Order: sequence, then C-alpha cells, then structure tokens
Amino acid sequence: MEPFEALEAGDPRQVGRYRIVARLGAGGMGRVYLGRSPGGRFVAVKVVRPELAEDAGFRRRFAREVAAARRVNGAFTAGVVDADPDGSPAWLATVYVPGVPLGDAVAAHGPWPQAEVFALGAGLAEALEAIHAADVVHRDLKPSNILLAADGPRVIDFGISVAGEASALTRTGTVVGTPGFMSPEQLTGKRVGPASDVFALGAVLAFTATGSGPFGTGSAHALSFRVVYEEPDLHQLPPVLRTLVASCLAKEPDRRPTVTTLLHELADTSGGRPAVPPASTPTASTRTVTEPGWLPEPVAATVHSRTAAVPPPPAPPPASPETSEPPPTEPVPAEPGAGRPERPATTRPREQHDFIVLPPGARLPSLPPVKAAGRPAGITRRRTLLGLGGATAAGLGFVGWKIRGSGSSAPGEQRWLFRAGGSLSSSPAVAGGVVFVGSGDDNLYAVDAATGKRRWTFPTGGAVLSSPAVVGGVVYIGSVDESLYAVDAASGEKRWRFRTGNAVESSPAVARGVVFVGSHDGNLYAVDAASGEKRWRFRTGGAVSSSPAVAGGVVFVASGDGNLYAVDAASGKRRWTFPTGWAVRSSPAVAGGVVFVGSQDGNLYAVDAATGKRRWKFPTQHFVSSSPAVAGGVVYVGSEDGNLYAVDAASGEKRWRFRTGGAVLSSPAVAGGVVYVGSKDGNLYAVDAASGEKRWYFHTARSLYEDPAVADGMVYIAGGDAGVLYAVTL
Repeated sequence: MEPFEALEAGDPRQVGRYRIVARLGAGGMGRVYLGRSPGGRFVAVKVVRPELAEDAGFRRRFAREVAAARRVNGAFTAGVVDADPDGSPAWLATVYVPGVPLGDAVAAHGPWPQAEVFALGAGLAEALEAIHAADVVHRDLKPSNILLAADGPRVIDFGISVAGEASALTRTGTVVGTPGFMSPEQLTGKRVGPASDVFALGAVLAFTATGSGPFGTGSAHALSFRVVYEEPDLHQLPPVLRTLVASCLAKEPDRRPTVTTLLHELADTSGGRPAVPPASTPTASTRTVTEPGWLPEPVAATVHSRTAAVPPPPAPPPASPETSEPPPTEPVPAEPGAGRPERPATTRPREQHDFIVLPPGARLPSLPPVKAAGRPAGITRRRTLLGLGGATAAGLGFVGWKIRGSGSSAPGEQRWLFRAGGSLSSSPAVAGGVVFVGSGDDNLYAVDAATGKRRWTFPTGGAVLSSPAVVGGVVYIGSVDESLYAVDAASGEKRWRFRTGNAVESSPAVARGVVFVGSHDGNLYAVDAASGEKRWRFRTGGAVSSSPAVAGGVVFVASGDGNLYAVDAASGKRRWTFPTGWAVRSSPAVAGGVVFVGSQDGNLYAVDAATGKRRWKFPTQHFVSSSPAVAGGVVYVGSEDGNLYAVDAASGEKRWRFRTGGAVLSSPAVAGGVVYVGSKDGNLYAVDAASGEKRWYFHTARSLYEDPAVADGMVYIAGGDAGVLYAVTL
C-alpha cells in the first residue's frame, strides 16, 4: 500500500504555516495530512473534525492535552512540534515518521520471532517511560499507533492522550481507547494511570508475537467483556514472553510492573539478539538507538521502501470556480456482497486476515468473535455480545437506509428505529407484538413492534448481554450482575431473580417449565420457571457464554473449555461430551437427531445427538462464532472469514457461500425461503435460501454482530455500538 493518498476537493491546502501535501489517514478525532513547513520539513498534521471543534469543552480538553503532549521528549515518540487548539479548524502537528504501522506489518508478514518482540517491547517501554515522565497517560496504545522505523519504533497519537494532572477533564462518560488493548479500569470507569499503558503494552506484545490479541477477536463489546472478566489466551507465547506479558495483563493495576521494570526486563532478555539499548545511557543521544537487524527481515524491507518513498510535490492551489473544469464522475462503488455465490468444487477462498492495511493515523479495526446465544421459540437464533455500558453510546451518530433496485415498495425499507440509552448488546426477541432487547446501559427494553415506541424499561444491575427468551407471558433474561431475571412481559415487573456465581451472558432456553442458562462461573443452571428455584447445576470446564438447546429431554450446551455437552434435562447428569478444537461461543441447534455447533477452531460440527459421535466437520477460514440455523435440510451459519455458508445437513457438503464485506458473527434467521444475517460491514443481508443470491440489503453505520429476528413481515436487528434497534420491512 502506498504511504500517501492524493488530496481531494474538500481537503485544506494550508493549515497554519504548513502546506498540505497529501493524505496520510484518518482517526477518531479527524483526518491526518502530510504537511511541509516553509523550510521544507515534513510533519503529520491532524485536523480536528468540525463537529468536535465546535464543542467548547472539547477545545479546552484538547488545549490541555496538547500542552501536556508538548512536554513529552523521548527517542521513541513522535512529539508535538506545533498546534493551534483555538484555530479554525483546530489542529496539531507532530514529527512525521515515514514508517509502517505495527498492525500493518503483522498483517502483511505474520507474527514476529521472540527476539524481535523483546527488542520492540524495550523501545515501547522506553517511549512510555518518557510519556509518563511528562505526567501523560497515552490511553490508546495499540498496533496502529506504533510506527516502525529503521532506528526503532515510534509511539504516536498523543492527540487523544490525557494528561494525568487533568484527568478530571475527561470524565464526560466517554471511553477513550481501543477494545482489546484498553485496561479493565478504563472499561469500568475507574481511575486511569500509567499502569493502563502497561496493560496495553502487554496486549501489543502478545499481538506482535502471535498475530492476534490476547483476548481474541470480536466486537467492541465482546473484547471488552473478556478484558474485564476473562483471562487472556497466552498459550501460543514462548514461556519467558508469556510470563512477562501475563504480568502486564493483570486485572489489578497495582499488580502490573512499572515501565521502568519492564524496560530492564525486556532489554536484558534478548532471546539471542541485542535488544534496544536504553536511551537513558550517557551515549544514547549520540548513537543509533537500536542495533541493526532489530526488525524481522520482511518487515525491514517494507520499512526501507516506505522510508525511501518521496512525498508528492505540493498540491497546486485549487482553480477558481469560474475557470475550473467539472470534476470527473467517480465510479459508483460495488454493492456489498454483490458477487455471485460461490458453488462447490471451487478452490478454497483466500484467507481474510483479522487486520487490514491502513495508513498511519487510521484506526485499525478489530475483527469480532462474540457469543452466540439464546433460542426463544421461533425462527431466530440468539447471539449475545458484551456491553460497555452507556458510556459508548453518548454522542454516536447513526444512519439507516435501504439500497435496492427500482420500485417503490421493494423489501428492505426502514419502518422505524428505536434508540436505547446504551449499546444494544443482545439480539431481539419478538412476542405478542413487542420486541424485547437488552442494552449495555443495564436495561431490558420492551418496544412496540409496530411503532417502535417504548412500552417499558426494566433495570438490572449490569449490562444486559443475554438475549431474551419469551414464554408464557414472561421474559427471561441474563445480566452481567450475575443474575437471571424473570420479568412480566406485559408490565415489566420483576417476577423473580436467580443469582449465579458470575456474569450471565448466555441466553436462556425454556422447556417444560424449566429455564436453562449458562454462566461465566462455568455452570449450566436449571431453574424453575415459575418460582426461580434452582433445580440443578452442571459444571463445565470453562465460561458458558453459549446458549443451551433442548431436545428430547436433553440439554445441549457448549463451553469455553472447547466441549459440547449433552446433559439430562431432568437430572442434570452428563450424557456425553464432544471435544472441538478450541473454545465454543456458538450456540447449538438441534434437528433430525443431530446437533450442529460452530467452534473457534474454524469448523462447523455435526454431532449425533444420541451418541455424541461426530457425523461430519465443515471447515471455514476463520472462527465460527455464529450460531447455526437449520431449515429444509440445510444448515446456515456465518464465519468470521466474512462468509455466510449453506451446508447440506446430511452430508456436510457446501451448497453455496455468500460473501459479505466483513466478519459474520450474526446468527442467521430463516423465513419464507430467505436467510437474514448481519455483518461487520454494517449490512443486514437478505439472501435466497436455495440459490445463495442476494435479494436485498439494508445498510447501517455500525457493524452488525447481533442476530436478526423475523416476525409479522418485519425483520428486527440491533445496531450494536450505535444503540439503535431497526425495524425493516421484508
């Protein structure tokens, strides 16, 4: 990928004293440009988005943070050289580093050897030491904020760092950071200090060494939930690095090492190659800050080519309106999923990586795996995500529209939307003309299915990640407050509350007067639907975020320990155990005496419901967090490789594959010969169940990880981080 992009018509040509030469990328605060000073010095100019700059409170915070960032002076930081917080627009300029973002390097060339990881870590620890010495906490250290240069790494993006002395200014309900790299205290709203950057450093080192973050992939909700409640997956790390990273990822800040301690440990543990020498040595300022060959060879070649790139000449001033030619017509982008479905007997699709190549300053998107859940009666399959609470919802814009062919009454029209008080972290359930959905603001919402008006709100003590089950006029729902609730569907009044030993992300299943639900305490619970009394509990070897399925007097449930369990519904005794290759977040579906379930090992499994023996295994190119739906002898399931698959239920052979523009964690719903599924690309797709051809799609501004629900000529889907529930016509 080229390091520069040409300027577009709406881009500025001059910011402060800097002539704007090219585009470098974009971030949460604004767009980043390559600028040149009158003397020819290149800088990275970040121009703040107008809507942010109009906020007087933001400008005050921005000015304070710029002042703090100016105090940072370290060998491995890209310092602030100029800024105008009061300008129109507001902007800030930093040292331009012609390097490669760490995320790009790992995506392109794979995980790094241990010695190079230690060298990188030493440089980053020294950068953090300089940042913290200036009483600044970065708060968003991540692969895309680390540039790799021949003489060492550079930590960038102090524009969203927060001065330690000014932390009170940031208490606005906004969470600053990137899920998977943010510390538990950032996500839970506690005091944030240098130890938060140590946590992020540990996550960055794990990512560099393995190619994926220590908390897996998934939506912002899923990743953040794991950071707070689950242990990192470090099994791929070599022992010495594993011990060091584990110490950085301790849940409690006071249990993490300081950056100074880390610097010494990383510099002393070279793994056979000289690590980065500390710049605090007397001669550091007069010699190369890293030894030659600190980068893996393929990465070093990419860095060299990027460094050798010559910026384009300054853009000429725009022509006046009177004399300018009309701009060329831009090609219309191809519709998502526009390609024809792939049929069997083709070569395997090229693997889609968790990370895409972005220019410096751009945000590196995380690829999600989240929990599939719930199974109220009907055609929908539930899958839950995890919530950040109401903090992430404030100020988020959203948009929904249909994209279709000609005709004024075609399906895919938005009927209404409902905005909750926080991220919508569960999939909707529809019963009796009401849509029920949980939210990251700790509430269960009841919304009129016809009008989108709120009927009632039921508060819990934590984010509602579980998807509701509605049976007999009662809504059953789990919460992060470690509880399962029974709520009157008509009034929103609590019937009872059952407490487990940890967060309840699993969505309940109800059969024969018993509610079955999993918990992060590792147990599957059977609870009397009328009284809320425990019937029995079954212990697994990992957190149960998968939702149970009940058939033939047996409860089928999967666990984070990688196993699918069959449990007697009456006694709670185990019938059999089927091991998959990794953790299971997909929820099982049962049809024709066969249990179908996906696994993080990338496979869809068909298991004999009576014996627990495998019937067949269907491989995809990535995690299968989506829960399968079975209809007409076909299993439909999504994969984080970006595809929706149709698989023959009897043979395990692929019928067709439909490509979307992003990971598919959403669990499909099948109705009227159409499969409905959401994608990380922000689209709700309607796909012909027989042919795999796209019928239509509905576009939103946010990734869609939740499962659609179909009822009465409508499809309902939650917009995740946007906190929006959409109703779309069929």
